[in-house]
Amino acid sequence: MKATTNPNSTLSFQQLTDLVLQLPKIEREKLASVLQEEIRRDKEPLKSKILDEIKQDLVALKKGTLKTRPIKDVLNEL
Repeated sequence: MKATTNPNSTLSFQQLTDLVLQLPKIEREKLASVLQEEIRRDKEPLKSKILDEIKQDLVALKKGTLKTRPIKDVLNEL
């Protein structure tokens, strides 16, 4: 099914849902997979953010201002 949309129009959530439900099952499964992957990616911190935080921690460690937590607290978060 080839869908066309007007880029100047806005769909409500219900309208979008109705359109998606018109797709064949295989297309809905592909869409669900794409959306799940996007959600997973959104939850993962960016590599650049992780590296920036490590750099900030290293600077704080050298200055003696790094705040640490007990290992039990860290492990409980996991």
